[in-house]
Amino acid sequence: MPTTEAPSLIQTRDIEAEDLGRATIAGSRRYALTSRAVDQTFIVDVARPTLPTPADRPLPVIYVLDADGAFGVTAQTARMLQMEAAGLPPVLVVGVGYRYSSPKLARAEHGAWRTRDFSPSLDRFSAPHTRAALAEAGYEAEVRYGGAAAFLAFLTEELRPFIAACYATNPSDQTLVGMSLGGLFSLYALFQAPAAFNRHLIVSPALWWDERIIFAEEAAYAEIATDLPAKVFLGVGASEEADGAPYWPVSNLAALDAALRGRRYPELHLTHHVFPDETHMSVYPGAVSRGLRALFK
Repeated sequence: MPTTEAPSLIQTRDIEAEDLGRATIAGSRRYALTSRAVDQTFIVDVARPTLPTPADRPLPVIYVLDADGAFGVTAQTARMLQMEAAGLPPVLVVGVGYRYSSPKLARAEHGAWRTRDFSPSLDRFSAPHTRAALAEAGYEAEVRYGGAAAFLAFLTEELRPFIAACYATNPSDQTLVGMSLGGLFSLYALFQAPAAFNRHLIVSPALWWDERIIFAEEAAYAEIATDLPAKVFLGVGASEEADGAPYWPVSNLAALDAALRGRRYPELHLTHHVFPDETHMSVYPGAVSRGLRALFK
């Protein structure tokens, strides 16, 4: 009977190699965690510090959205920065991804579920395009929107207690990393639950979403608050502006940066950086490195 498993021994001409199976990040663990708030099973990856850490020293936690693509580069970048004298302290990196029904549907389900979880509302401009793209990829269920509140409840009320039960963590030192629609969610969390995360690394956020609804969220927060105690890094690739209307990633991020600075919040530490020559898909690695250093310096 044919098998999809790779052979344990591979011979090519004069080269002999042993197949050891799937590669993993050393010093990491993977969990399947089912959320009541979202009614979804999430895959949670955790990377521990590679350098010795005192047993009585609780670790800062960095939560990374879109873990399928972002966990590895974020965890390894954080580890490399910890090797510098003036770099990061020992940190725990936690990636948040999904358990898919099949490898064939993974891409479609990822697109549908992140749209549901990271969006605060329905964007009528992108909805038909998203529906068509996901249907072509084989996703037949209804695409849902506006699940940001439930996903935030999952992060703060379910995932965070789980991580704290398994690892010695610092509850007052929590970072959220999000890109694109994940960056929009990070801003939503910043304005809806500012005490949930004290550091935000936000890369190329989808500020255009639902007629720039996040700007309304920012204004509503400013109406009721006199401070925003957080460290926030805003990064975007200069080449993203070529995407044009209605996105305007560089211009929109500059406008958000100006709005936040105009509030003159005493405890808001804001960094805004435009990365030359980088696109929406290429900007993330550099933004993670520069962003972590800015947030933890």
